[in-house]
Amino acid sequence: MQSGRSVLKKTVPLLLILGLAIGGAILLVATKPQAPPPESEEKVWVVTTQSAEPARHFPVVTLYGRIESARASRLTSSLSTEVMEILCEEGERVSKGQPLVRLDERDAQLRLKQRSAELAEIRALIASEKHRYDSDLRILESERRLLALAQQEVARAQRLKAGKLAAQARIDEAQQVKLRQDIAVAQRQLAVQDHEARLARLQAQLKKAESLLAVAKLDVERSLLRAPFDGRITQIPASPGNRTRPGEVLVELYALDALQVRAQVPSAKLASVETALNGGHALIARARTSTRQKLDLQLTHLAGDIKPGRGGRDGLFELKNPGADLAIGDIVSLQLQLPAVDDSLALPREALYGNDRIYTIHDGRLKGHRVERLGETLDNSTMPPLENIQASETANWLLVRSASIAPGDLIVTTQLPNAVEGLKVRARRATTP
Repeated sequence: MQSGRSVLKKTVPLLLILGLAIGGAILLVATKPQAPPPESEEKVWVVTTQSAEPARHFPVVTLYGRIESARASRLTSSLSTEVMEILCEEGERVSKGQPLVRLDERDAQLRLKQRSAELAEIRALIASEKHRYDSDLRILESERRLLALAQQEVARAQRLKAGKLAAQARIDEAQQVKLRQDIAVAQRQLAVQDHEARLARLQAQLKKAESLLAVAKLDVERSLLRAPFDGRITQIPASPGNRTRPGEVLVELYALDALQVRAQVPSAKLASVETALNGGHALIARARTSTRQKLDLQLTHLAGDIKPGRGGRDGLFELKNPGADLAIGDIVSLQLQLPAVDDSLALPREALYGNDRIYTIHDGRLKGHRVERLGETLDNSTMPPLENIQASETANWLLVRSASIAPGDLIVTTQLPNAVEGLKVRARRATTP
């Protein structure tokens, strides 16, 4: 019991000393003077800029179209006959009047001979009718003289009977002769009067025969199909030995001098395009084919209808270099130059945030502006971009307009990931258009 008390007496002071040491250490740590925290500096974003210079620029619309021909023909057979020979090849250039397909013309030649014979027969009938008419006129004159003699004979018989020098039988005989002559004169007069009707009927038959002969000649000519214009063959469905029917397509071709480009003009640009066309402005365009061939175009008119499900109206572009070797159906990318717009800014695409916002630098910080998008152009020059061949090689620039941007303002042309109003920035360098 005493040994336990002695141990307790020894450990208590040690615990007190240990506790005082720990408390002192904690107190020293808590009252230690602290260094002031380092001040954080606001990050400055380095951006490229462009000086705002509102000017007159020419918007350009990028369209995609297809080469077609305003004149394309499908040559069909007019006869029920056999194909004898194909005189052209698919893709071949042909000249106007060049033979393309030869059909069997033997049946057509036989019909032509038959129609020629019918025409000759009608002409002979007309000549015969004219001779008959001349003869009827002469005979009618003779018949009338005979009638006059018969009338005189009746009068003489009546005088003789009155003098009791002739019997009644003589008077009856004279009157019978006169009646027969009356009938002969009437028949001859009818024949003369009916001449015009007979001749008109024969002349009508003549015209019919001439028409049938002309058709027969056309059938003979149509047995050889010829190119209706300078063009290029696209398809040849016919083959030698095939039996054709009237209306069956034998050759398809298109005119080389009627090539055009059909491209859809977006609905958003239709108003400005129609206004320019109605005002007589020349809307020129540059195009590039799938074979990298450059074309000079001009928008001449818009299509008369809008196809269902389309987002615009087709525009028809005339080729200014028609001698180009083109194939219909080829897809082209073209750039249509619209009339110039005043007080517009040409900016690179990186300057636009969202659909209608750009930033300028004021006192080293960003300031936002809402802009009106006017379209795009090929470069930031104030000259018509399509007049410069090199312009078509540059990237597209945006055309915008804003009343809150003054000339000389620095427009940010760097696409910042966290652009907000008041963000601190520094211009790397300013460029002017």
